[in-house]
Amino acid sequence: GSPLFPGENDIEQLCYVLRILGTPNPQVWPELTELPDYNKISFKEQAPVPLEEVLPDASPQALDLLGQFLLYPPRQRIAASKALLHQYFFTAPLPAHPSELPIPQRLGGPAPKAHPGPPHIHDFHVDRPLEESLLNPELIRPFIPEG
Repeated sequence: GSPLFPGENDIEQLCYVLRILGTPNPQVWPELTELPDYNKISFKEQAPVPLEEVLPDASPQALDLLGQFLLYPPRQRIAASKALLHQYFFTAPLPAHPSELPIPQRLGGPAPKAHPGPPHIHDFHVDRPLEESLLNPELIRPFIPEG
């Protein structure tokens, strides 16, 4: 794989972010104008690019989680404790060695249904609740958001 934002310096990095996430504005990020260097540089207005177009081989769960990370307002981003419980981490293919991962069809891999998927590396079942199938409930309870 390659980086989503492959900038070589801070300005180039920011340009890559803007190309994909679009140019932030006060409607999307009200605190934007309070940033210390807000008026020092301006960027061409750009609309966001759907993550499905940027990462066409990503699963819906991966796109959902990534979308929750890639929000301009920090308070709107997913919390680490909630991210660790996101469906992405509990949907096949489960974590595996890179050599066991399926190769996307556009890169010469088999058709999606033809690949058996990686072997299970632990006793996890997608159709059972996390507490029953993967971890001791007492270990994860402190990390589950209340409400």
